[in-house]
Amino acid sequence: MNTFYVFNAGCIRRALDMIQVEKYLIENGWGVTRRMKQADLVIVATCGVVKLNEINSLQAVAAAVKKRKRNARIVVSGCLPKINPGEINALGDFIMIPSGRLDGFDAVINAHKPFCQVGSPDSVTGNKDITNYLMARSYCRRSRLYKWLFHRYGMNGEFLTASIYAFRMIDLLKNFTAGGRGKKFVPYFNIKIADGCLSNCAFCATKFATGKLRSRPPESIIGDFQEGLGKNHKIFQLIAEDTGAYGKDIGIDFSELLRSIFSIDKDYQLVIIDCCPQWLVEQREVLVPLLAANQEKVKELFIPIQSGSDNVLKRMRRNYCTADVGSVLKELQDRAPHINLRTSFLVGFPGETESDFSETKRFIAEMNFSEVTVNRYEDRPGTLASTMEDKIPQEIIELRARVLAQELNCSILS
Repeated sequence: MNTFYVFNAGCIRRALDMIQVEKYLIENGWGVTRRMKQADLVIVATCGVVKLNEINSLQAVAAAVKKRKRNARIVVSGCLPKINPGEINALGDFIMIPSGRLDGFDAVINAHKPFCQVGSPDSVTGNKDITNYLMARSYCRRSRLYKWLFHRYGMNGEFLTASIYAFRMIDLLKNFTAGGRGKKFVPYFNIKIADGCLSNCAFCATKFATGKLRSRPPESIIGDFQEGLGKNHKIFQLIAEDTGAYGKDIGIDFSELLRSIFSIDKDYQLVIIDCCPQWLVEQREVLVPLLAANQEKVKELFIPIQSGSDNVLKRMRRNYCTADVGSVLKELQDRAPHINLRTSFLVGFPGETESDFSETKRFIAEMNFSEVTVNRYEDRPGTLASTMEDKIPQEIIELRARVLAQELNCSILS
């Protein structure tokens, strides 16, 4: 039996891609191995959204070259093959299958069951390596020292396992000291509702890999949801590059999908990630009442706002203004206070003045977000922003990120 090994150096979306690839290969008669040196086919899912993730991905590819057995083939997947293929090619000769083109595996293995016939995965917990990497990466928000260690040893399985154990012990100790009973890890049931997006943001390179919006049929999503309920899952995470754009390519919208889910009278909560504010503003009259009426079924809503300055948002090609976003979020907070609102901001975008940055600070301070993450701007290959003038010096970008962290308790993500 031919064997394969998968490693994900990307986000939850790419992790789900790899779980689907794993399922696909098994259904085509391949065996999975957790030892790279035993695999006939090594698959590495990459990320290129920021430079640090690109570096991690290239390290993973380089490790595959070094550790693979003789004559084993290496497939490089994820976003980096479309974002920066030259850096990958410099490491060797690989099969490139980017995100959104996973049916390319059919030719690689001469599949008797095509990729398009393999169902979407619901969880990453079946692959310990993928789960541990994602969990350990999330701890980077909590410690600058750990962030440095992770980016140095993130491919070491023993390091990942030890990290998870250590942070769980720390959390248990904190809860015990505070008189609590501690939190139990509850895996989410993940449902990918779409691939790609409709936006054309000036700073984003991910769109080169994921392509145009491709929404799944609502009945297929509801089928996955019912399957999760049947497995006694309580928390469901809706995943897409932009969840709010769901359905625009098939003649429906995100509110219709949510209404179908909310009509299911069971005990569950939704985690909705990466909902561009544009759609929240556009569908305000429908979405806000719908979310308010079902707030006990929504655990968390993540809206990446990116800037509190209209001038910067315009240069970013984000199709909304801060007044509209602030207004709809305040209404949502008033009418649905039980929903945790999370967001992210990008500091140091080309042309961002001190006044623009002050507007971002003011916006964050005026809102009651449950969590705010901060990304430092950096040029990414092929993006419009990379060609813009008025670049902000790196020391100013670093200072602005630290100000948000220290004064407004934001977490610096990248």
